[in-house]
Amino acid sequence: MVPSPPGAGDTADTTPSPASAVSDDEPPETAPTGEAADVARATPDAPKPSPIPADTPDARLGQRIRDVEAAAQGADAGTSLAEAITALVMEATKDLESESAKERTDATADARHTAEDTQAPAHEERTWTVNGRSVWGLAFWAALFAALQLSQWVVIALSRDYHDAISRKASLLTGLEPEDEEFPPRVRLNVAWLRKKVKRRWRAFLLLMVGVPALVLLTLPFMCASRFIFTALFTAWGAWWWVVFTAAKSARAWEPSAGPTRPPWFLRVWTVLTTRVPGFRWGALQRYGASWGRRTEEVFAPISSTERHPWVFAGLAVVRFLGSFPPMKFFVRPLIPVASAHLLEEDVAAARKALAAGANGSPPKAEVPRPADAW
Repeated sequence: MVPSPPGAGDTADTTPSPASAVSDDEPPETAPTGEAADVARATPDAPKPSPIPADTPDARLGQRIRDVEAAAQGADAGTSLAEAITALVMEATKDLESESAKERTDATADARHTAEDTQAPAHEERTWTVNGRSVWGLAFWAALFAALQLSQWVVIALSRDYHDAISRKASLLTGLEPEDEEFPPRVRLNVAWLRKKVKRRWRAFLLLMVGVPALVLLTLPFMCASRFIFTALFTAWGAWWWVVFTAAKSARAWEPSAGPTRPPWFLRVWTVLTTRVPGFRWGALQRYGASWGRRTEEVFAPISSTERHPWVFAGLAVVRFLGSFPPMKFFVRPLIPVASAHLLEEDVAAARKALAAGANGSPPKAEVPRPADAW
């Protein structure tokens, strides 16, 4: 028997088996190849569709988009592409519904703020209203009326000569002797006329206010019953003087009447009240009546003319009042003296006839008031 060469046993022992050669040199049959191997290496552990994270809608929507990408690549074996797309659509719809609800909430809040903003001015407007009329509107119209009156007074002060010329022409056209001499009119500021105007306004104010104590005394017993009695009497008192001032616009109202000029009606009533009525026969009241008569003595002539024709001059006073608003005064002012002169013409003629019949004669020419001295 031939012995084996030395080392032969060792060689047989170290020869690899076919099974071990296959396992060492070739990959196993179950190992993925090609694109599958790339996908496996790219997404070794592809996550399944995760539940909606409890963070923000954008994060949840992003997660659903990644789920759709994973299902499209085939790396997610648990969820199909259709299910992933359905989950994405549901998530997007949920986000739209939440945004719509948020918009409705914001719109409601905006509407609430808008209502509050609109109600605030309305409440403020109601605060500045009197009997449904805005105080600011009344203030605007009052300021506008004051501005128009001031502008009208300035224009009349500068163009007074033209008004006198119009009055003269109107007198000639109506067959009346003019009260002013003819002169060339011009635009100027007559300082002497302004001083006379201020003096007359002050005299009118004193004539109005000197009778206020008598009104207070007469209405004192009725003050507890009604506080509007004094207001009504004072208004009537001011309206009476407005009628007198309207008649005094003509120089004929200042001419003496037939016979001696008697005191006006209110002084006669006050004299009877303080000399014959018990309870009023006080010396202080009688002295007040005498002072009242001295204050009004200079206007006895126009007052007498007004008392002889009260309703006629009352109508002319209404026309003068309505014509005092701008711009009507520019047209009415030159005609008021002419109208007053026409109303007094017959009365003056009758007074002169009565003076002649009484052998008193006409007063001296110097005593007849000049047209420039008219009210």
